[in-house]
Amino acid sequence: MKRLRTLFSVVLAVLLLFSSVGMIEAKEKKNELATVLLVPLDDRPANTYFPQQVGHSAGVDVIVPPKEMIGYFTEPGNGEEISKWVLENADKADGFVISTSMLAYGGLVASRTGVKSLDASLKDIQVIKKLKELYPEKPVYVFDTIQRLAVTAISDEYLKYYSLISEWAILYDKVVHLGMAGKERLAELESLIPASVLEDYKKARERNHTVNKLMIDWVDQGYIDNLILAQDDAAPYGLHRAEREQLLAKVNELQVQDQVSVFPGADEVGVVFVSRFVNHFFHTSPKFFIEYGGIHGDDWIAPFEDTSFDYNVQKHIVSAGGTIVDREDQADIHLLLNTPSANGSTRAKDIDGLVNRTKELIANGKQVAIGDVLIVNKADEELVTKLAESVDLTRILSYSGWNTAGNALGITVGHAAARFAFINQTSGFGVPLYEQTAKAHYEFLLHRFAKDQGYKNVVHPAARTYIQQIGASEWALDDKYDLVNDFVKEKLTKETEFWYQYFDGKKVYIGSRGKKDFYQTISSLESVDVKLPWPRIFEAELEPHLMLE
Repeated sequence: MKRLRTLFSVVLAVLLLFSSVGMIEAKEKKNELATVLLVPLDDRPANTYFPQQVGHSAGVDVIVPPKEMIGYFTEPGNGEEISKWVLENADKADGFVISTSMLAYGGLVASRTGVKSLDASLKDIQVIKKLKELYPEKPVYVFDTIQRLAVTAISDEYLKYYSLISEWAILYDKVVHLGMAGKERLAELESLIPASVLEDYKKARERNHTVNKLMIDWVDQGYIDNLILAQDDAAPYGLHRAEREQLLAKVNELQVQDQVSVFPGADEVGVVFVSRFVNHFFHTSPKFFIEYGGIHGDDWIAPFEDTSFDYNVQKHIVSAGGTIVDREDQADIHLLLNTPSANGSTRAKDIDGLVNRTKELIANGKQVAIGDVLIVNKADEELVTKLAESVDLTRILSYSGWNTAGNALGITVGHAAARFAFINQTSGFGVPLYEQTAKAHYEFLLHRFAKDQGYKNVVHPAARTYIQQIGASEWALDDKYDLVNDFVKEKLTKETEFWYQYFDGKKVYIGSRGKKDFYQTISSLESVDVKLPWPRIFEAELEPHLMLE
């Protein structure tokens, strides 16, 4: 049976890539080329909707477990039930992207507490080994996080410990590991933080570090094809620093450097791995030429990160299935990154430079991806405003300014690499598939501008003011959830409609077959779905639906 499955997979790939009409027609009816089974980091849009839209933009269906299995906010997902679901659906999938944080602990928030024991956590990740034993020909991509400095701000009470624990973790590393000054403040912090909170934090770190080391072993043993250990919010010093060094030493010792990446990030990794699958499926590797709008990435450590930004850029591109070139004439994709201004320069000058460079590249028929990585958790308003005024936004391959620099980078790179891999296939697909993938692509592109600028710079501050007026907490809306959700829905829908004006009526390329290019026109914004996924306003669920004709 295993041999038959392998033979079928080979035949399928050959038929797809070398234009067998019968197979293409059959796939068109299903409106998908392949299926990825995704166990997400948690149920937030960044970990479900983002990778699904990126997959759809490349003709790949990304399926996730039922909502009731993957938990909600502080309620952890059910690793045992998810493991069963994975095995029950594995035969339908062509590849797997799996968060061990979800399987082992119940999601990102749950991974930051020591509630679940190491033994119970190890039991629920055994499905990863089972997958490779049952389907050795299918790629298995696994990701986890190196625990961040802080606890999760699930309430105003925990918000107090957020900063204190971050400071303690940084100072502990400096004083205990590196012999630096600060013993008195360290002792003071340990008296301010409740012992139970600190012990739970340390217990979670130790358990998670053990699982991360095991995942590297499983790469070496052949159970995992590619592993990303993403450093959640951090700083140059902290408990994570020693953990990362130990993990990298293990990677080097086992000589699995080509299969294991360690870099700053977390919520973008689902998108990165979906892109990696797309490029694996199409046997492609888009070539990226990197350009910095401000200082070079070697000279910048982004907020909440612990390595040079250029290192992070390189790791994300390779992890997404791309390659890096030194000459721009070799590039498939020009990656423009909005970094801090150098001494002697100004933001206005650098922004104008980025916008003019985008215009120049697009005018010359080049593919441009823009990583708006400068400001944490929102777009650079001046940049996106000038882009919208000067550039046809539908001609930009991808854009993101969401959350940390690593998050924005990974979303930008993953979306660009996946979409490029699809539209540059020479086999030729049917118009229905081209239409479906283009719709997903432009919806996600619109989503990015409306979300990163419209929500984060406009609606989120307004919602914060509204919350103060009604006497609620932005981190725990409780019985004020419906009021705030309605407020956000109304305001974000209007922002999405505002950004849609830059997409409305645009004639867009959707694909080619032989010597024939196909185009459609973005004719309407059919609907906008908005919801606060968790009882807080940090993130919002936004799904615009476009009509192409």
